Amino acid sequence: MAETVLLLPGQGGYTPGIFAGESDPEVAEVLRVVDRVAGEFGHPGVSGLLTEPGAPGAAELVRTDSFALQLAVFAAGVGGFRLALRQYTPDLVVGHSMGEIAALTVAGAFDLADGARLVCHRSRALSAYCPEPGGMVALGLPARRAAHLVGVADRPGLAVAVANAPRQTVVAGPEAALATVTALAAALEVPATRLNAPFPFHSPMLALAAEAFAGEIGDVRQRPLRLPVLSPVAGGSVDDGTDLKALLVRQLTAPVQFLAAVRDLHAAGARTFVECGRAGLSGLVRRTVPEVVTVTVTAGPAGSVGPAGTEAGGVAAVAAVAMVPAQAVPAAAVAASVVPSPAVSASVVPSAVVPVAGVPVVEAAPVGVGVVLEELRELYAVTLGYPVEAITGEADLEADLGIDSLKRAEMLGKVTAHFGLHGSSDDVRFIAMPTLAELAELVAETLREQSPGAPVAAAPPAPAVPAPAVSASVVPSAVVPVAGVPVVEAAPVGVGVVLEELRELYAVTLGYPVEAITGEADLEADLGIDSLKRAEMLGKVTAHFGLHGSSDDVRFIAMPTLAELAELVVATLSTAR
Repeated sequence: MAETVLLLPGQGGYTPGIFAGESDPEVAEVLRVVDRVAGEFGHPGVSGLLTEPGAPGAAELVRTDSFALQLAVFAAGVGGFRLALRQYTPDLVVGHSMGEIAALTVAGAFDLADGARLVCHRSRALSAYCPEPGGMVALGLPARRAAHLVGVADRPGLAVAVANAPRQTVVAGPEAALATVTALAAALEVPATRLNAPFPFHSPMLALAAEAFAGEIGDVRQRPLRLPVLSPVAGGSVDDGTDLKALLVRQLTAPVQFLAAVRDLHAAGARTFVECGRAGLSGLVRRTVPEVVTVTVTAGPAGSVGPAGTEAGGVAAVAAVAMVPAQAVPAAAVAASVVPSPAVSASVVPSAVVPVAGVPVVEAAPVGVGVVLEELRELYAVTLGYPVEAITGEADLEADLGIDSLKRAEMLGKVTAHFGLHGSSDDVRFIAMPTLAELAELVAETLREQSPGAPVAAAPPAPAVPAPAVSASVVPSAVVPVAGVPVVEAAPVGVGVVLEELRELYAVTLGYPVEAITGEADLEADLGIDSLKRAEMLGKVTAHFGLHGSSDDVRFIAMPTLAELAELVVATLSTAR
């Protein structure tokens, strides 16, 4: 069983100076070999991009040097993997998009130099044979709805390229087609963000480039794998019998099913996902499956890696918030605890946080601006529906991200709750900060002033995702009132209403899009909800509908579909009344 999965990022994996100050000899070797291979192709080395904080950003490299950008992404992924090995022993590796080359390299299918050569040949083929300028746009939609939008746009070359998370899908195509789909998304009030991708990856537009790439890599030797690898393009595990070079060729035109890969791994027992870089893959995992630990590996002092919740040794780890049993409440206030909120590192929570029963109190580490900035990027991305890679520290909140003063004030409330700033954010400087980098500095400064060295509670922040609303008609009249919440008289209970509530509850808890949870789907055969998970979900259903002891009836756990479960819930609620 693959319990620990290491993730190798693709295009979003480049951060300028990500290895600045890193003295690990393993990372130094990666940079040395990659620079040597770049020279073989007549190109300057890329190590400076990864060791100098003032190096050009991804957006600039997309315009000026896509070859260097792609080679830097590869080096960052392999270097991040070697840093992760300080603490984590991988059971399996997964590459996202171009990260599959890095994943296959660290797994042993290609040696480091040949992995870099594959990237260089790929880059040359793309530059020579991409028929026209294009790129990629991330949409705040499930893949099926994104496909409908692509169909409505009806532009040649436009395609669904990556299914990232339940409500994040990336499309690729030529510039004119991307302009059309972006305009349609705006009309429908769907978040749409242009990504720093120099080409329309994973689309039919790259067929000629794929053919040219295949023609250049015949002499690259495929070696025996040392680690298991799952390919989001192949749709499953690969082995020594797989033609991995052919897979990398097909990958240029085939879609990436990252969402399905994460769900499959979670169903098989994966509970720790370690991202070798800062591309936002950890956030995608947390939005896809519940109750997992995600870790982001970044550069830091050489040596041992610190425990979860710290940045010691270059690893920042966060745990997805554990599910808290929802209390039975009147209609207007279904518990938000069934929705995982963006996790927060213990090191950035001030001492003013009130300890939560059962949550350990940890000693506060010094508040780092880098940690705060990563938390802000994740918070803004989740709340606004943007991919994390689009939320950079240097982006102007209004000019680049379209966050006007009203939305900025709303986000300030979330930032206040997230970091426990309380009244400190009344300082007008908070809302005036034009970028997240500047806001991060102010938050870090405020946290240091509030709680220098005091113990803090590793308590979860307030959820940034709205909880599913529950209709008054499904809450029995015997529900115990909650302070400040009006009691709503129960109306006759309808099966249709209950079914919709069940679909939403299962979707949010299991990380599935609501449209995948139909009333007729077999819970085990179609949705992969085994008897153990069904028993766990029954507890949530009991709390959600205020069934109390009624769900001891064995029929509840035996119901094969949500439609049948809805009928039983209705019958039980009617009897309770």
